[in-house]
Amino acid sequence: MVEQHSKTQLDADDFDNRKLVKALGKGVKGSRSLNFAEASHLIRAFANGELSSTQMAAAMMLMRVRGESVEELAGVASGLKQLVGKEWQDLNADIDWPVYAGKREQLPWLLLAAKTIARKGQTIILHGDSQSLPHRRHVESFISALDIPRCFTAEQAKVNLAKTGIIYVNSADIVPVLNDCRRLHQELGLRSLIQMSVRCINPTNAPFSLRSYFHPGLDEQHQQVAMLLAEQQAGDTLAKQHADIAIFKGLQGETEINPRVSTNIRLLRFGASGDKQTLELNHVDLPTQLEAFVGAKVGQSDLPAYLLAQLWHGEDIAESELTDGQLQQAMASITATVALVKMLSTPSLAIDTALTYASKSWLCRNNVAQLNKLSIHNAHQFDTSENGINNQQLKCSEHVGWADEQQNDIQQEFISGNSDFNPICETAYDHSSSREYQSKQREVRT
Repeated sequence: MVEQHSKTQLDADDFDNRKLVKALGKGVKGSRSLNFAEASHLIRAFANGELSSTQMAAAMMLMRVRGESVEELAGVASGLKQLVGKEWQDLNADIDWPVYAGKREQLPWLLLAAKTIARKGQTIILHGDSQSLPHRRHVESFISALDIPRCFTAEQAKVNLAKTGIIYVNSADIVPVLNDCRRLHQELGLRSLIQMSVRCINPTNAPFSLRSYFHPGLDEQHQQVAMLLAEQQAGDTLAKQHADIAIFKGLQGETEINPRVSTNIRLLRFGASGDKQTLELNHVDLPTQLEAFVGAKVGQSDLPAYLLAQLWHGEDIAESELTDGQLQQAMASITATVALVKMLSTPSLAIDTALTYASKSWLCRNNVAQLNKLSIHNAHQFDTSENGINNQQLKCSEHVGWADEQQNDIQQEFISGNSDFNPICETAYDHSSSREYQSKQREVRT
């Protein structure tokens, strides 16, 4: 249970915006944090023009200096969610994937993971803000390389989700007040609680949601925010059940697994018992995918976006553009991230099973019969010592032979009934019906 304020608070039905700011800044002994209802009102009042930019800037700075409380973070997230239009909330994508951090270097390999998952029939909404940290490499700048549509309206999102299974939306196109908040951030030169709260809004009410962080302690804060939002939502008889959530330390803070280290994942599964919210919390340790790995840590800031498309289509890439070490790291990030999402959406799934599923899904993403070295990554089969990487000069024919063996193994597992993995990967699947996809799976089996 999240601790609630015991002090007398302002009546939630009779807010005075000046008193809210005063409560935050009334000296060392007189100031206090806002409660959930007050924080929710604060952002909605700013969106509706009832709170001035000066008042909002002052409130954000005061909360930032003191350190934002869980109630303030959750309250603002709730207020932002209330500003999301019904047409967005009715989209009901399968996976909510916030992408706000951006990387300091490297390409967003998570896009390849997300596209792989979409090929398996789950619909995904990526949402972020490329201008919040302009010095970073944001997902929004790379989606066109993989033909992931950017949507500006809920109608566009609905159409493209049905066609491609994956879309990107700038958060300000869902909640316009976020543009005003960003302008305040840039004018003040400060971050605020908005940048964490917006990751928690799950604008399309997806049943599964990802939360990444970078700085120590934010995992606990994300968990407390999720619990408080679920608790408040449980009291709303019209609200849908709270999404299951995976919280983990992302690669450079982005929503992508770092394969160079082991990753602790908090899996929060929410349910209901009568009018009460229930929570099942599991800690899962995703092991390091690149043991004793060296190299490819730097020098990736200039990698071009078209490499993403070449990786997706299994095209040859010159080592001068992407070294073997960089390629290994990319493949490990992709498969580990796919495995994470699979574990989130499949309760009680073992890590090894999820990783195997991820490797097979990536291998068969385009139904490529002859696969070159881009398709053969398997973390357990690589020699990841420094000498091993430097000495890996395998011929393309050897890669193809290995890939053919893997493809045959996958097909035999599926035909024999030992695996529900479909070796036949549709190159153009209409995501308008997950049931249609499952029907196709059964037809292939028979």
